[in-house]
Amino acid sequence: MIFRSGHARLATHTQGASAPTTSSRTPLTTLPEPWVGTGPFTFGGWDKAKNEITLNRNPDYFGEKAKVDKLIIKIIKDENTRKQELRAGTVQGIDFPAPADRKALEGEGFQVVARPAFNILYLGINQKNPKLKDLRVRQAIAYALNRQQLVQTKGPGGSKVADEFMPDTVLGYAPDVQKYEYNPEKAKQLLKEAGAEGLTLNFYYPPDVSRPYMPNPQEIFTILANDLQAVGIKVNGVPRPWNGGFKDDVQQFGKQDLHILGWTGDYNDPGNFVGTFFGRGKVEFGDQSMTEMFDAIAKADGTVDEAAKKAAWEQVNRDIASKWLPAVPVWHAPPAIVVTKDVKGLVASPLTDERFNTVSVSK
Repeated sequence: MIFRSGHARLATHTQGASAPTTSSRTPLTTLPEPWVGTGPFTFGGWDKAKNEITLNRNPDYFGEKAKVDKLIIKIIKDENTRKQELRAGTVQGIDFPAPADRKALEGEGFQVVARPAFNILYLGINQKNPKLKDLRVRQAIAYALNRQQLVQTKGPGGSKVADEFMPDTVLGYAPDVQKYEYNPEKAKQLLKEAGAEGLTLNFYYPPDVSRPYMPNPQEIFTILANDLQAVGIKVNGVPRPWNGGFKDDVQQFGKQDLHILGWTGDYNDPGNFVGTFFGRGKVEFGDQSMTEMFDAIAKADGTVDEAAKKAAWEQVNRDIASKWLPAVPVWHAPPAIVVTKDVKGLVASPLTDERFNTVSVSK
């Protein structure tokens, strides 16, 4: 983001999404009508050479008018470069700062605004691997992970270990699910019982992105892999680029045994979390045979009475933890946005979709 005294700049980075494309014959200032926009800002242009998207204040917007004339979104892939531009004053805000940088930036006088953690990071388990079809092996993986230490050493401030695949603010969260506290000896025992000692797994991760729930994939992978290797599971790390690599391999081809991925909720409903992940057979988890889980989720999602719906989803979450365990929930992490001290009126969104018409820049 770039915010100056009449306009604003925000530095962000690519997260797998693409900016709207335009024809090479179309000037930046005269895009087709669908891209003009009817909200507080209109689309002013996309300069590919500078990696900048310009939004202009919409004087005809029916709601609260934007307080700045212009908002420029500058795409900067490198995290250190984003931070340097913030300190140099060439941008007035950056998105998703590294967890380790938050305290230092706050100490330098920047405003570090944490969003509520409406997200989940999980370790996916692909049951296409016959060894991983055994619940005891999946439970061993869960017991092997020191998630509390991961939260304390690599999680953004305010992060917490996840026991379920949705935040506790969502209807149907069950406080009494089976929990997998760090227990490497239990993990080794379960692997022995399952005849899976000496197991080798291919662990896919995307080193080139930063997501709200996954700010540092390389570091997260390294710690989780070390935990697994400590209980006798050999891990082959497979770093793959987010686009054209990781997402295809994991979600289309199912090449992985394990992977890290997550989700930021679109709206407050269990179906948007649990139903999105496990409501049907998916290549990502190789769990097409878990028809009991699919049926239970469909029934809970279709329940109208609120009390009955809550009870149904609570039971789904209990059964996911104890009977099915298609993945291991890792953490809920509050992503942050950092702005200079002269930026006023920024309202953090748990969905990471801030509406910048409330923002002003003091002189």
